[in-house]
Amino acid sequence: MNKSYLKVCGNHNVFFETYGNPKGIPVVFLHGGPGSGFSDSSKVFFDKNRCFVTFIDQRGCGNSTPNGSVFNNTTQNLTEDIELIRKHLKIESWVLFGGSWGSTLALYYASKYPEQVKSLILRGIFLGTKHEINWFVNDMGKKFFPKVYYDFVKIVPSGKNILSHYHEAVFNFEEKKTYDAIRRWQNLEEAAIKMSEEGFSSVDFKMQKISPDAKRKELNRMRVHLHYLINDCFLYQNEILESCSTLINKSVRIIQGDLDPICPKENAFKLHNSLKNSKIKIIQNAGHNAFCPKIKSALIKTIEEELEKIS
Repeated sequence: MNKSYLKVCGNHNVFFETYGNPKGIPVVFLHGGPGSGFSDSSKVFFDKNRCFVTFIDQRGCGNSTPNGSVFNNTTQNLTEDIELIRKHLKIESWVLFGGSWGSTLALYYASKYPEQVKSLILRGIFLGTKHEINWFVNDMGKKFFPKVYYDFVKIVPSGKNILSHYHEAVFNFEEKKTYDAIRRWQNLEEAAIKMSEEGFSSVDFKMQKISPDAKRKELNRMRVHLHYLINDCFLYQNEILESCSTLINKSVRIIQGDLDPICPKENAFKLHNSLKNSKIKIIQNAGHNAFCPKIKSALIKTIEEELEKIS
């Protein structure tokens, strides 16, 4: 296991960690969010004897510095960072593994650098469109979690765009109002993530109960997150689907929770229908959480199958 930083353009230092067998099949893990960073818990998906996995904290995320910075922080920047790290590690080509926003980034990278991609393993498909962003911010909570959604929107002045208000809250509001907004956004996220075979249980993310350092990290995460959403993830409309022609000869495996409210299964089928060589597995009674036992098991099995094909 090796941990390191790579200095990239725009005064960013991108943190990455390698895990597993240096002689194994190279895999790059692309975390979600945008803004979340990776965690050690994600190593559970990989056989360390057969894989050589690179985990990357995207610009402004996790251990990358400056943490929370949105300057020179776009999808295009992240894609170039992935490619720089590949070259730095002297990896010829690798398997892309990404869920939610990580699936978006994997597809975008693959469209720009198809020769460097062995295959893609994707979960909870997010295509980075205005429609999907609008669904999450304006419609999802209203449909599935009306009580949580009411708490989410009641701080937004009448007639004001919800996303714009929250974006302003994490950059320009005084501290108490900023963290109150973060709590409300987190509650909506958590309600959606916990929607699974166990059903929905009410949540209340208490900012005041976490350490000052954890609060600052959460603020930084939200700044990156909202920076991407308000800028339509720096993608033109339907860019991901329109770029699928570059992946015509690639193995693409899609794992999708049937009940995922954040990244609805319609997205996964749109991608699947655009990639005739792709295989899709719908996990019944499962949501967005990658660590849900059914999804976790499907991901591990899919990785094993892809490794067998590549070996």
